[in-house]
Amino acid sequence: MNRQSNDVPVVRSVVAVAAGFFAVMVLGAAADVVLGHVSPDAFDAQGHTRVESTLFIKLAYETLFALLAGYLTARIAVRKPFTHVLVMAGIVLAGRAFIAVATWDVVPLWFNLGVLVLIVPAALLGAKLSEWRSRAAA
Repeated sequence: MNRQSNDVPVVRSVVAVAAGFFAVMVLGAAADVVLGHVSPDAFDAQGHTRVESTLFIKLAYETLFALLAGYLTARIAVRKPFTHVLVMAGIVLAGRAFIAVATWDVVPLWFNLGVLVLIVPAALLGAKLSEWRSRAAA
């Protein structure tokens, strides 16, 4: 009986982190596709761009999606929402660091560093917004 009561928070923790991770990845991929259709001349054949205005847009929506993922993760997590958000943001950061290394010579340094620097704070802000919403509803 005690085992079942401990399993639910573990499953919910995994779901919270996975939901945030997949939210940021799916939203980012979808936004990349839309941006590619809206501004096809800004991208080369491999899908990379050096056009600064396009990179600023990408930086803005990647930061926004990290915030939304932090909010979603915190809302789903039963206990310690900030811990769950840090885990999710760490996973996203690791994946984004891999992408940054792979595109280091293709994308300007400021963009890669900007995305890496903003992921965790944006996700934590999302968790804080979730906390404020919960307090306001109570």
